[in-house]
Amino acid sequence: MSLLNYIINGIEKNEKNKYFVGMFKAGDIVKILIPNVVNAGYDYRLNADAELGNFVRVSVMNRPYIGVVYGIGDSGLPESKIKSVSEVFDFGLSVEDLQWIQKMSEWTLMAPGAVLRLIINVPDAFLPPRIEPLYTFKHDDKIRMTEARQSVADAFASNDNEAMSVSDIQNISHVSSSVVRTMIKNGTLVLSDSRAKEQKSFIYQYKDMGTVKLNEEQSKAADVIGNAIEEGGFAVYLLDGITGSGKTQVYFDSVWRAYQKGKSVLLMMPEIALTAQFMSRYEHRFGAPPVVWHSNLTAARRREIWRGVSRGEIKMVVGTRSALFLPWQNLGLIVIDEEHDGSYKQEDMGNYHARDMAVLRAKIAGFPVVLASATPSAETLENVAVGKYSRLKLTSRFGGATLPTIETIDIRQNRPVGYNLPDEEGDAPVRTGYLSPDLCSAMQDTLNAGQQVMLFINRRGFAPIVQCKKCGWVSTCPDCSVGMTYHKQLNKLLCHMCGRMSALSEKCPNCGDAVSMRGAGLEKIQEEVNVKFPNAKTALVSSDTMMSRQALERLVGKMESGEIDVVIGTQILAKGHHFPNLTLVGVVDADMGLFGTDFRAAEHTFQQLFQVAGRAGRGEIPGKVLMQTYQPDHPVLQAICAGDRDNFMASDMAARRTAKMPPYGQLIAIIIEAEKESVLKKFCSVLSDAAPSANGVKIMGPIAAQVYQIRNWYRMRFLVAGDVRSNLQAVVKHWMGKVKVPANVRVKIDVSPQNFM
Repeated sequence: MSLLNYIINGIEKNEKNKYFVGMFKAGDIVKILIPNVVNAGYDYRLNADAELGNFVRVSVMNRPYIGVVYGIGDSGLPESKIKSVSEVFDFGLSVEDLQWIQKMSEWTLMAPGAVLRLIINVPDAFLPPRIEPLYTFKHDDKIRMTEARQSVADAFASNDNEAMSVSDIQNISHVSSSVVRTMIKNGTLVLSDSRAKEQKSFIYQYKDMGTVKLNEEQSKAADVIGNAIEEGGFAVYLLDGITGSGKTQVYFDSVWRAYQKGKSVLLMMPEIALTAQFMSRYEHRFGAPPVVWHSNLTAARRREIWRGVSRGEIKMVVGTRSALFLPWQNLGLIVIDEEHDGSYKQEDMGNYHARDMAVLRAKIAGFPVVLASATPSAETLENVAVGKYSRLKLTSRFGGATLPTIETIDIRQNRPVGYNLPDEEGDAPVRTGYLSPDLCSAMQDTLNAGQQVMLFINRRGFAPIVQCKKCGWVSTCPDCSVGMTYHKQLNKLLCHMCGRMSALSEKCPNCGDAVSMRGAGLEKIQEEVNVKFPNAKTALVSSDTMMSRQALERLVGKMESGEIDVVIGTQILAKGHHFPNLTLVGVVDADMGLFGTDFRAAEHTFQQLFQVAGRAGRGEIPGKVLMQTYQPDHPVLQAICAGDRDNFMASDMAARRTAKMPPYGQLIAIIIEAEKESVLKKFCSVLSDAAPSANGVKIMGPIAAQVYQIRNWYRMRFLVAGDVRSNLQAVVKHWMGKVKVPANVRVKIDVSPQNFM
């Protein structure tokens, strides 16, 4: 069944979990859930009175854990074999939180303890501040700032220049211990007076500064959400607005209304959207900075925010998907910006979709959720179509800005022109060009007018293929079954799957002939721009060049001050940025992603290109978008040019309905991994033989994963498919219970997979 049907059927029938009852006295035997990936709770004897959900300190196999009181003990063990809890804390999770853990476990097929581990992910929260040497950063013009040292400086800036421990510096800046030791020696890292991290208060008092006046369309949407907050109860609203329509100010209004009622509020965003521009808008509206939760916080800051939320002292947090798992008290609203974004899908510590788990949490606790997007996901649009979600539309750009004109350039007719590097002489080969004459002409006109250009290509590095044309050898990663990309700035080959780097050999290791560079990444596009527009100031934006939020902010500042004429970037540039003088966006390869094997390829390509197009013309000057393509008649590109998202999505979803693909069907992927191929194939054979048969359920596989080897682990996949009424989780759970997984095999279960690699 669909997630929403699962939620409604499971909760509105007033199901009662037998564990979620009662108050407990010292000496009672209770079930304690601990945060590890295998358990559903162990029995312990309380050493003090406790309520359901209280945090407790226990040990398992002499290893200390913080767990929660999960219910009545039911192991049936003799009392003499039951250990005692060593400490009961005076705070914990609500009954609704425990129900959420249980329901999330049932949906994702993660163990309840694995879900709890997402919540109890700050062990320092239960300890006094650490006593350890702390350092501050001191800039010195005489010291050369290498890339690694700049990463350290950025780590301090991202934490408001608070003193940091050596472990924090290394973890946040991703540098080696030798870099830190050198910076201590040269005086750029200075020992702080305090050895214990001082507790900084993140308890801000907010107020409506009255700095924004909503237009009529925004006001109507804000009032609908505001009434739902006032009345209470579960509801989901899709805030569906074109890029630049002012969705942020509408959900800011909702945030304020919930906060005024004494509720806690979570505003969830993709990490790359947590920009200084957004932080400034937030403080401008509410009179104080947001409490921000993301991956690059110091251990002390994570501790204080986690504790503040758990005690109900911090009531508003802006964060990435992990902020959903903070120990919220009296949560009354969740806003999910860019709800379609793939970063909400977690695929490391368990597989879950933060957007869907937020809806689940809201349903259990009974409060509204706002999903905001200019390009909503198919699943969200289907929930709107069947009346489960309500849609609030914003159809015009805020502040009078106009939408850009969007056109395709058929590069079959408008072929890019090759070029020579300035220092090449004589018989040097002409480099293959990737920018067509029409795009170059538009770029020249834009630059002549004193305006800025963005070129988008979602491919890092210089050349994705390094190959010998004589014998056909291709540079591949020895640890992964993928090719290695040449990065000119590093002068290295880099595996984008595992991060392995190796030197570039100019000669083929097989035949000794010269190797060639095929295809283009953004570094090659920058080279072409530098040759064809020698006076233009260029900048690259990708995960390779923007290693921190501060690096991205420096780029934003340079764009705003006019220090950059042409910015060339990957999907990092696709959202969250407002550049008033950016009037031309060129998509170098609009066909990339159109013909992938993933059934979501068209949807994801449309979302990405539509978001990129939305960067143009956000100021007073109208914008223009040019998309280079060999497929100008492709439905995705035609829909973007016409601004006809709804008809495109209707057509795409009709095809999915016919194929019974989500949201009109269900999928669960089972990925099997082993370091030895023989072990992998043997276990897959065992699993295949144990596959159950169920009406309306189809089990496909095993087949080799699209990327067969990652970090020396071989991978195969099963795919379980069913219609929207099927309970696939029960089928998979029964199936997995019939086999014993060897210690040298890993099994990953991914409900509603987004990635088919």
